[in-house]
Amino acid sequence: MPRYKSRHAALLCALLVLPVITVVRAQPDLQTQPVAAEAIETKIEGEVMVVNADTRLMTLKLADGTYKVLHVPPEVTRLDEIKIGDMVSITETTTALIELQTGRDAGAMGAEGDTTVERAPGEKPAGTITDELTLYGKIVGVDKAAGTVTIKGAETTRVFPVEDAALLDELKVGDGVVAKFRNVISGEVMVK
Repeated sequence: MPRYKSRHAALLCALLVLPVITVVRAQPDLQTQPVAAEAIETKIEGEVMVVNADTRLMTLKLADGTYKVLHVPPEVTRLDEIKIGDMVSITETTTALIELQTGRDAGAMGAEGDTTVERAPGEKPAGTITDELTLYGKIVGVDKAAGTVTIKGAETTRVFPVEDAALLDELKVGDGVVAKFRNVISGEVMVK
């Protein structure tokens, strides 16, 4: 977590600047255990039927004859180069990892996110957009009878069902929960 980076940097600077003095700092008391992971991938391929650069909407005709309207994110900068009749392939992969944190330093609250765009060179538009989001929360309630856990985040407190009843025995009020989400969208316009 970012708050530990600055503590370690300060310690390192103190050790480098004052090598004669011994600085003793307690190591963070934090253990992390993954409790759930999921990945979902979807793929869309079709022929461009309509593309509107103003509204950023594109309609594809899929192989089964159905139509799919897509909102093209602003990170796609070459939308005006996509033409009716072009073939488009888009793959979206979403992953989620939920971790349980225990120890004295568990239970930080907050959120961190980042978006990166990688444009692929070539005659036609292509590239990848990656969104990463990490949410930090704290367990404030465990209801074994109802099979739920209550988690307080930076802005809200919510109750979540727990599918694995055995996991409820491991959860304790005060434990931290970290949810890491990653969404990757790769797309390309294929040359006819």
